[in-house]
Amino acid sequence: MRFRLLLAACWLVSCGAGGAAEAVRPNDPTAAGVLGEDGKGSCQDVSKGAEPLVVDWKPEQRGDLEVAMQDGVAVVGYSCEGMKLLKECKIDGKYGFIGMTKKEQVVRLNNADEVRANLPFSGGSIGGEMQRGSTLEIAMIMVGKKRTTWDEPTKADLKGACDGATHYVRGATVGAFVLEMGTEAKVRAAAELFGAGTSGQSESAKSSRNKDGEPGDCAKSAPDSEKPPSQCGAPIRLVLAPIKPAPAEGQPAPEPKPAAAKGVAESEVACPKGLVLAEGKCTSPASAPAYLCDPENAAECTAQCDKGHAGSCSALGALLLRDRDIAKATPVLKKACDGDEAKACVNLGIVTEDQAAAVKLFEKGCSAGVALGCEKVGRAYLAGSGGLSADPAKALTHLRQGCEGGQDTACAGAADLLASGKGGAQDVKAAMELHKRACDGSVAASCTELGRLNEINNQPIVAEMLYRRGCFRGNADACFHLGRFEFARSPDMGKRDFDMACMRQSKLGCAALVVLYGEKRPVFPDVAQKQELTRSCAGGNARDCMLSGLFDAAAGNPMGKMQLDRACMRNDKFACELMKKLGK
Repeated sequence: MRFRLLLAACWLVSCGAGGAAEAVRPNDPTAAGVLGEDGKGSCQDVSKGAEPLVVDWKPEQRGDLEVAMQDGVAVVGYSCEGMKLLKECKIDGKYGFIGMTKKEQVVRLNNADEVRANLPFSGGSIGGEMQRGSTLEIAMIMVGKKRTTWDEPTKADLKGACDGATHYVRGATVGAFVLEMGTEAKVRAAAELFGAGTSGQSESAKSSRNKDGEPGDCAKSAPDSEKPPSQCGAPIRLVLAPIKPAPAEGQPAPEPKPAAAKGVAESEVACPKGLVLAEGKCTSPASAPAYLCDPENAAECTAQCDKGHAGSCSALGALLLRDRDIAKATPVLKKACDGDEAKACVNLGIVTEDQAAAVKLFEKGCSAGVALGCEKVGRAYLAGSGGLSADPAKALTHLRQGCEGGQDTACAGAADLLASGKGGAQDVKAAMELHKRACDGSVAASCTELGRLNEINNQPIVAEMLYRRGCFRGNADACFHLGRFEFARSPDMGKRDFDMACMRQSKLGCAALVVLYGEKRPVFPDVAQKQELTRSCAGGNARDCMLSGLFDAAAGNPMGKMQLDRACMRNDKFACELMKKLGK
């Protein structure tokens, strides 16, 4: 008999606006309500993100997803009606690929409720009915991850036909899979599931299978592979994260978030609210002896870690590390690392005093596809620490590997090496591409540097956009440079940006307030920075003449007017505005 999967779960993101949305959202969802066991098909809250399986998609749907991920950062719409890939909508960016040690897993969905919770997008596309005593078995071979560096994009970052956009595809685990109906009485291994269906099965049984990728091709993968094998790169599980509202027009850039979590490998939200991840699937907490905790709930993580769940120990260790409680974090992270949780191994390396041992832990994490581990190895090669000889070329290799895995700070480090030529041949174009990926993430300094390079290349519109993004992400000098552009349109708007820059310790921002608005601010530029600006000005860089002249003018040095005049004559409009204020 053919079977039809009951996939009518309703996924909550925003079932309308205002009171209508609140009316649908349960105040305190029970596991039964979330899983739909009450028969009402309750909405599931994925407002913080989710990691659904996509093994139930039709081949053409997976093809659309792969095309979307090649064209930019893919965008989806989540609502109570389900999920839809918005093929004409994207975020300007790209996915990298990071290989990992090959892993196999079999996930068994034991009832229609678990099917709805883990395969939310099928809508009955597989066909037939799930009967009592049957299970849905999913065998997976995972060889790597595709990941973007984008962090907290807003509606303003969307491009194309984007009505209904709510989440973006932050990443995907790729490899090969097979989905097939099974029975509760028989437990099958991955090899048996992949081998089934080739012979000895009826046509109706074969029609119930969904398969993509070839196990033999997956054997060709390696942790340092730059791309997945040709027949082992199917998306298996997505990482979806919410798109934030666009910042209000004309509002000042917000203060940057505390950077306590930077440099810590953390768990992501894997299941809708009210469900937990256990044995590779989202299920009711009551049905799981131990499960992955909410990565922000220390009490729950402690309880599940005590039950022996390595993933919860890893999440707890990350929380303790974020709070800088190294004494408590260390044994918890070791327990998780011993339990084969790669993120915990990387975090354990961060708190390990023995640098050689730390590098080995970073290498273990990198081999398992943890991008931060690859970056840490790259930084060790750059510094010549942990028993490694300083080797900029190897540093660049590992930093780029971390960048491909979505670690934005690794992209920035690789960009610096490419721009300087320290890791090999100088490649400014490639450096700009990596700075773009770092800027898409949270590295505000890369936005500012990329803005500078675009300004030098006579791309002022692009430069202003990048300065705006850098300021929004918390870079003080980016706020100053944004103020230069906005001052020409509105001195008040410019002052707002200069104030923000100065408040965030940008000496350039404070100097602008002194010269343009007559404020009394102490301005003491860094000596090395000032010398570099002066040398660059002498070499014909109008922008750096303006910056050097601004510092001198703010300090009352008569050399300032000469440098500003030189920049103004070279068509630096902001230098001309500064000259007007100085009475020339």
